[in-house]
Amino acid sequence: MNVLIDIAGTGALLYAAVTVPRNARKARALRAEAKAKAPVNIDPAKYGLVPAAQLDKRFAGPDPEADAVAAAALAGDWRRAAGYLAGAGRDWDLRWYRLGILTHAAAEDDTWLRAWRTEYPGDPAAALVHADALVVLAHKVRGANQAKHTTAEQFEGFHRLLAEALPACQEAAWTAPEDPCPWIAQISIALGLGWSHDDFRALWAEITARDPHHFGAHMSALQYWCAKWRGSHELMYAFAEQAAASAPQGSLLPVLRLEALMEHASREPKAPVYSQPFVQAAVDATLDAVDRTPAGHHRLPTVRHLLADALFQTDRYAEAVEQFRAVGGYVGSAPWTYSANPVKAFVFARTNTFVAWEKAGCPAPAPRGHAMGR
Repeated sequence: MNVLIDIAGTGALLYAAVTVPRNARKARALRAEAKAKAPVNIDPAKYGLVPAAQLDKRFAGPDPEADAVAAAALAGDWRRAAGYLAGAGRDWDLRWYRLGILTHAAAEDDTWLRAWRTEYPGDPAAALVHADALVVLAHKVRGANQAKHTTAEQFEGFHRLLAEALPACQEAAWTAPEDPCPWIAQISIALGLGWSHDDFRALWAEITARDPHHFGAHMSALQYWCAKWRGSHELMYAFAEQAAASAPQGSLLPVLRLEALMEHASREPKAPVYSQPFVQAAVDATLDAVDRTPAGHHRLPTVRHLLADALFQTDRYAEAVEQFRAVGGYVGSAPWTYSANPVKAFVFARTNTFVAWEKAGCPAPAPRGHAMGR
């Protein structure tokens, strides 16, 4: 290769052809690659952040009431669990969120649920918890590994429990005809059992007839339409765009566009997913939705995690800093849970965000442009 040589230390430089041994070139390349991949570290305390060792990978954010209810249920207090679910009233998304707290507890130990159903065998709420707990248990049996790393026994148990869950969901729907939750629980069944697009659209019609802008239902349905399950990138993006654009003022559904981007990036990590023309406006729309949402809203932590990642991916570090600070010490949400090590994935994005922000002089977030849709 051509290099510059200083002749006898005189400062006179000339080009000379120098042959560098192959092993030396390879070693140099490896050192450069290692340097590029070297982890960036910060002192979390300097920025008021929770250290990696203290991050909670179970939940998206704090919910002391949910923790207390789940603990009470596992201790046998099914009445408190029943009251917690009933307290959601006709806020169907809050009911779905609270149902998730109870069904995960039931999948761990259903003694309290069996006692509830024994004392009140016709209770629609108990039937709903039982039905969705079967779905949760099915996914627990299957595990989170890719299909190639899942055993035949795991798949058999997964499909058997989903098949058992379907009539349980139908029974719960029959006992509470206005409630969309028994129908929403069937989305996971459709995923696992491979329902056709027509069958899924029929299920979706039942859900949207009861609650057309249900947040949890849309987040689950996007999974059906993504490429890793029963759809494609095109179908997924179309679903996200239609739902986000038609969402009413105050809805957090604009984040569906960011969930779609995350799904796409997880399938094609080297593709320029976040360079697509609509991305910046999609991020702005989600920021606007978050700004309009009351603090303490049960879906806000989930949205903030997706938003923090999208802002990091698009080099909007000042705004990403705000979201990382807002999520605090919780990492139990997408996109971090897509990693085998959610804490490591979260810390990588958070650390690089703060380093880039500080290098830029710690600027305030720039004024936002026009956001797309709602």
